[in-house]
Amino acid sequence: MQVLPLPRLFEPLLSLVPPFLHQAYLFATFYYCLCSLILSMFCDFFFLFVFFYPRSQLIRACQHLYCSFIYISFCPAAWVSLSHPSVYLLEGRFIQLFMFACHLFIPAAWQPIVSVIHCPFLFSRPMYRCLFFSRPRLSSGGVFCIASHVVGRFDRVVCPYPGSLYSFGRLIHVIPALNYHLERGVPLQNFTPPDQVRYEIEAGVFTKSGQSSFSARSRNKGLLSSNLDFNNYDKKFSLMLYLEEIQMELDIRRYDQTDQKMKPDDKNRNLLVLDVPGVAESRPSVLRGDHLFVTLSEERSKSDVISYKGYVHAVELEKVKLGFSHRLLQRFLDGMKFDVVFTFNRLPLKVQHRAVQMVKEKAIDQFVFPTRSSNITIENTERLVLYDRSLESNEEQMRAVKHIVSGISRPAPYLIFGPPGTGKTVTLVEAIKQVLKCTPGTHVLTCAPSNSACDLLCQRLLKHLGPNQIYRMMASSRNYRDVPEDIKPCCNWDSREGCFVYPRKMEIMKYKVVITTLVTAARLVSANFPEGHFTHVFIDESGHAVEPECVTAIAGILDQMDPTKNANGGQLVLAGDPKQLGPILRSPFALDNGLGMSLLERLMTQNSLYQKGSEGYNSQFVTKLLKNYRSHPKILEVPNELFYDNELQSCADELQSHSYCNWEKLPRRGCPIIFHGVLGKDDREGNSPSFFNVNEVQEIIFYLLALLDSQGKKGLARLSPKEIGIISPYRKQVEKIRTAINSHCKGVSDIKDLKVGSVEEFQGQERKVILISTVRSSETYVKHDEDFNLGFLKNPKRFNVAITRAKALLILVGNPIILSKDTNWCKFLNYCRDNGAYTGFPIEELDVIHDEELTAMLSSLNIDGPPAGVESGESVVQQQAEPEWRSEV
Repeated sequence: MQVLPLPRLFEPLLSLVPPFLHQAYLFATFYYCLCSLILSMFCDFFFLFVFFYPRSQLIRACQHLYCSFIYISFCPAAWVSLSHPSVYLLEGRFIQLFMFACHLFIPAAWQPIVSVIHCPFLFSRPMYRCLFFSRPRLSSGGVFCIASHVVGRFDRVVCPYPGSLYSFGRLIHVIPALNYHLERGVPLQNFTPPDQVRYEIEAGVFTKSGQSSFSARSRNKGLLSSNLDFNNYDKKFSLMLYLEEIQMELDIRRYDQTDQKMKPDDKNRNLLVLDVPGVAESRPSVLRGDHLFVTLSEERSKSDVISYKGYVHAVELEKVKLGFSHRLLQRFLDGMKFDVVFTFNRLPLKVQHRAVQMVKEKAIDQFVFPTRSSNITIENTERLVLYDRSLESNEEQMRAVKHIVSGISRPAPYLIFGPPGTGKTVTLVEAIKQVLKCTPGTHVLTCAPSNSACDLLCQRLLKHLGPNQIYRMMASSRNYRDVPEDIKPCCNWDSREGCFVYPRKMEIMKYKVVITTLVTAARLVSANFPEGHFTHVFIDESGHAVEPECVTAIAGILDQMDPTKNANGGQLVLAGDPKQLGPILRSPFALDNGLGMSLLERLMTQNSLYQKGSEGYNSQFVTKLLKNYRSHPKILEVPNELFYDNELQSCADELQSHSYCNWEKLPRRGCPIIFHGVLGKDDREGNSPSFFNVNEVQEIIFYLLALLDSQGKKGLARLSPKEIGIISPYRKQVEKIRTAINSHCKGVSDIKDLKVGSVEEFQGQERKVILISTVRSSETYVKHDEDFNLGFLKNPKRFNVAITRAKALLILVGNPIILSKDTNWCKFLNYCRDNGAYTGFPIEELDVIHDEELTAMLSSLNIDGPPAGVESGESVVQQQAEPEWRSEV
């Protein structure tokens, strides 16, 4: 049944009447529709009950939609589309009155839903059509349809993200979203950087040379230099987050564009396409769901320039597809030029600010500054039956699982120190399964900084847990095509709405395990779950995240155990490796004062419970995994000595790890390492400050082609491109290597599966063969790299990660003169010399070259321009190739 407004005959007359009569018409239409709706519903229900319809028939009959179309002006500028038809609280007083009346007269078993559709302009004001329809909560659901009887044509909707574009004509498909509203019981403030902090940055207060009287009086500088403790925890971290955000603002401004043209999208004319050079490399970082602002270039000099907000619907290569309001689309003409201002997503920063504040509010000091253990165990773990029986032969993995299940460290966190290839994630997954099996009523939140790490956890948990027990909650900005097929059944994607959705709290509470990234876990904090619901929080790759990001999944989620007050407090488990790469930051001030140190690393370096003693680590709080299942012993030897106290044991499958010991290109058979010395040249091009080295690119391609040509020959196993990884720290070198691969490997099948990226992108991954290009050949820039944490030199963590990714063959191309200046690289270089793994530039000459000759040789490899020039046009931190997952939320 449908209730229609006044006859269409009267509609054309509206253009001839003054606005106050138009308003009178609106009021008349409103009350007409409301009365008609109530009358029709009363008659329908009377008919049903008089004839004593069976319950099933009654429900089906109630699925008819009762529609009223009400023309409303002076509504809010924001509007929504039918693709997300939930209850929207609009500011328009007519909508409020209408909803109030509906709640009075509609039975409680019905769920009202309101959507607003943008209509053509009348009287220079946007018109809106309001639809009211409902369905019984007892119904099993399904797609409803309503026939349209509105005047004029439907405008195609261009909606703000996360609503997706919805094409509709005379028949509108409406999908109720009754449960897609995760509560927001805990407010999230804006946390805008204070003007005082901005002023002090400009005044140089935070620089090492800032010795002015104003600098001496600065409370912020004193706070920044003070030792972190529970009393200043929120203030110091908030200040460092402000410093980081201000640096992000400065970085993103460098990408603003002027006089740019946009064009309509070929597939959807309601989207405009903007060319953004560098967006494929995250320069700037633009994600689906982000927004930017454009203004007409011709209006630049006006005092009241109109700025249009565009939402990113898709990022494709060097192009961004944007959805704008109808107002801009009406003005848009081909050839128009726009000034573009980019923004970044502030949500991760805001939830981190809230998290550090909640640490004190929730009094969870033992999670961040642990001092004790309650010595209370939960379960007897002597007879654990493992899901993964391979762990039974690994003493350290078994110990970690047992201690986590028993809760022996509570309220202090339990740490799994997992060096490369030691099965850290396998141990964590087994511990989660055992906790669920041994402890009734357990609810686990499992997190990691990146989607790829969360997906891996989910895939391994699904081997023994069903999709009805696991809920993989993803951020709305993620591309559904990137989600692995095997975890799609348990994720929060709704195929009917075409986007990721967030169910109500009661729906999520049904699952035993919830898996999210650290930032997305903030949605659970906002939902304000009942106290004690989550009994365990597991964080994998915790060394990658800044401490406030890690705390985002703890504060407001996990309750601290107190034997006298709360004996059922939660258990926090952190897994990672403090010897590998930590968080990526932009602000040198924040980096120098501790924001770059993860919670895992801070506990292991500054807390006595987690520090190594004369008899090793205290197994009540931390377990160090020792068996390496990845690499050939020769590949493992140097990092084992430098970073892991020679405690790692090579336990890799010899069939895999020894498969390239007799490769014809090895300088010495039996040692699957090649250090190829190249005296190349640092170079740059265009306005990109990132470096590349053509000579090293050529050597990398030489070895790559040799690897691909030797497949299946002379006893070598077949090597697919996905088993090869190429690492370089600089974005431009990554780009040059990719271009060379496309040029020289056109006929190789699946060559697209060969990954080329930064060290950060390879952390947590492994490949049978790893090739590394170090790039740097100029001593002039070594100090620059050290100051700004770039490249390989003076960065032990980046060095460690790079050389521990290979399983069977490690090939390194670099300048031995420059690399020998670094302690760790010198150790590796000497190891290669001693084991006959060095080739290329005659390294023996290094022993007889005098300092003056060496300086002259290095100077000849310099490019024009002083090191300071690197900073022009781009933040120095952005010179390196950043991993894609750092943009995830």
